Order: sequence, then structure tokens, then C-alpha cells
Amino acid sequence: MTYSPPEQFAIIPLIPIHIGNLYLSFINSSLSMLPTLGLILLLVHLVTSNGGHLISNACPFLPPRVPLLLAPFLVLLEVISYCFCALSLGICLFANMMAGHSLVKISCGFAWTMLSMRGILLLAHLVPLSIVFALTSSKSGVAIS
Repeated sequence: MTYSPPEQFAIIPLIPIHIGNLYLSFINSSLSMLPTLGLILLLVHLVTSNGGHLISNACPFLPPRVPLLLAPFLVLLEVISYCFCALSLGICLFANMMAGHSLVKISCGFAWTMLSMRGILLLAHLVPLSIVFALTSSKSGVAIS
């Protein structure tokens, strides 16, 4: 049996409920919301049972002895801060890697310029070249480990 695309969104009453003139029914979309409702009720039960001690031990985003009304807001705030912490660490890692690569490139250019000079600067190119060698060695050591 082949269904057309609009038929998949049709509202089909699965469990009709008649209370006087009031007609209620579980439809296909409301039936799919039952697992979500079950999880919400389980969370409410865990928060309210034992004065909230069970959920505070099980949830790392909820500080101990938090008033029940503040718990959903604090959990949301902690989850958001946890996500932004990972984002900021990624940005920090990117900035440090770019700074290291820029330092190696600038030092290489400086050593190459000093190498093309005459006189004492020809020997002085060993200083930035040794810095480039040390930075490259440390980057290689980090990459290998």
C-alpha cells in the first residue's frame, strides 16, 4: 500500500475518548510524545523524592542543596556554560597553534634574511635558526606523544 506524502502527516485518532460532549483522543503525534512525557515525569520524580538529594548526586550540573524552583534554571545554565567552555578551549587551542606557526614562520624568515647578509650577520643567523629548530622539535615531540 502506497501513501502519498500528505497522508503521513494526517491526524489519525488512535484511542478516542468521549466524555459527555467533550471529545478527546490520542492521535498519532500525541502517542509519539508519550516517551518524552515519561522522561519528564521521571525527572520530576527524581528531583522531588528525598528532598532532591538523589538528583543532586546523579546530576553533575546541579550544585548540592539547591532550592527546587531554581534547579531547572541552574541545570540549563550549567549545561550552557559547559558547552561554551568546550568552545572557548577550542578557540584557545586554535589561537595558540596559529601563534606557534606564526612564530616559526617569522623566525625562519628572519634567519633567511640574516643568512643572505654579509659579515657578522651571516654568523648571527644561527640564533633565530636555533629557535626555529627548538620550536620545531618541541612541536614534533608533542605530535608524536
